[in-house]
Amino acid sequence: MVISEQQLQTWSSAPSPTEMEKIKRTREIIEEALRRQLPLDEIKKAFNLSEFKYEVYLQGSYANSTNVRFDSDVDIVVQLDSVFKSDTTGLESTQKALYDSMHSTSLYLFKHFKKDVYDALLRDFGQGQVQWDKKCLNVIKNSNRVDADVVPCLQYRIYKRFLSYTDQRFVEGMRFYDTSDDTEIINYPKKHLENCESKNVDTSGKFKDLVRIYKNMRNNLIDHGHLDEKTAPSYFIENLLYNCTSPCFDGSYTDCMLKSLQFILDAIEAGRITGFICANEQDTLFSPKTWNLDDLIKFINVMANYFLGKLTL
Repeated sequence: MVISEQQLQTWSSAPSPTEMEKIKRTREIIEEALRRQLPLDEIKKAFNLSEFKYEVYLQGSYANSTNVRFDSDVDIVVQLDSVFKSDTTGLESTQKALYDSMHSTSLYLFKHFKKDVYDALLRDFGQGQVQWDKKCLNVIKNSNRVDADVVPCLQYRIYKRFLSYTDQRFVEGMRFYDTSDDTEIINYPKKHLENCESKNVDTSGKFKDLVRIYKNMRNNLIDHGHLDEKTAPSYFIENLLYNCTSPCFDGSYTDCMLKSLQFILDAIEAGRITGFICANEQDTLFSPKTWNLDDLIKFINVMANYFLGKLTL
């Protein structure tokens, strides 16, 4: 028996205002702690920095309001903007030469920034409230905040044009390291959020609704042992549905499920699936650094069988 429209509607529901207010407040608390505790003048003097600008923002499903149960702790990015890494391979030779003449290498590195953010949070929240992790800093929840993964990073730029500081164009990303093995990680959370918001508007809100439905169905399959938790991470589900064309989001939720599942299965059959991209439109969805294609195939087949009533939980 196909899952009912009423159940799909329940699963499509946006996070409660109370839940989102806790997330917003957690971000504000972390930003306030950094404002109090980061020794900006000392850092600028020690590393000969003319300025020290950073920003604090949400990324992931909480930023995109597609969070459901099983989503990870809230991700809060602390991004240093005054020191950044650039990809200038897309610039013409004259523009690249001009860029190089106007920029210099900073002595202040990612490892320094992560340590400074860690020390600042530790001073404000106290011992045992902040834990160093290989990709982030874990801030433990209390009565005022939820568990948070704080991700210190440097701004990353893919340059498309550079004629001057006031006449330049680049795609903004974030760059940080897995400090257990020094693996570089580059993401584009602002571009992801911007493109998902646009997709949601274009589909009259059905894009985010369908993302939540897929995530809730995945959670049920995990609960009943039909899927491993690592097979279909939330981020990849969001990116997968970003590739579905507008007609997939027309009609009832039942219609949307049938059309989106068929669209993805057809893409797998025809080999088009390898051309799917991430919502940031900078990365391919299937690669050694992103999603494994075999995991997607397993996920979508189990999802189709569950939706059509061929799989009993």
